[in-house]
Amino acid sequence: MKIIKNNLIISLALVMIVTTACEDKDATPESGTISGMVTFTGTWPNAGTVSISIQNAWPPTGAPYASMVITSTDLSSEQYGYTFEIVAFATYAAITVSWLDPDDSNPATNQHTLGAFGGMYPFFTQYGGTDPTAVTVSVTDYSKAGLDFSADLSLATP
Repeated sequence: MKIIKNNLIISLALVMIVTTACEDKDATPESGTISGMVTFTGTWPNAGTVSISIQNAWPPTGAPYASMVITSTDLSSEQYGYTFEIVAFATYAAITVSWLDPDDSNPATNQHTLGAFGGMYPFFTQYGGTDPTAVTVSVTDYSKAGLDFSADLSLATP
């Protein structure tokens, strides 16, 4: 019995040594993270949904890559800290905050952009604003932090 017990202890110790010695400390990341702070100005809308999203194209042409709904209770001192995790390696055209107009059922016109990372109202260069800044997430640059911008709630009007 004592021999079996000793053999079991030695076997477990060897397994622990082998598994910890084979740990890959420089593992290649499989996805990235995008994070930052949105500072809101103006009064929160009484109706409609405010959301933050990662856009594949600018102007948007379909569903965003990822999005999250923001409520007024999510804010702290008029700021909202956002984090998108498990973001695929790619270049994304924009990170935006928008308001869904509840009275407009047309998906081509019912999202009103309130703010965009690197962009200025009306968020299109051709109309006198500034296009949003594209964000690239890659295997060598997979943690994109500090992508801060502001969102103007007064633009949440039909």
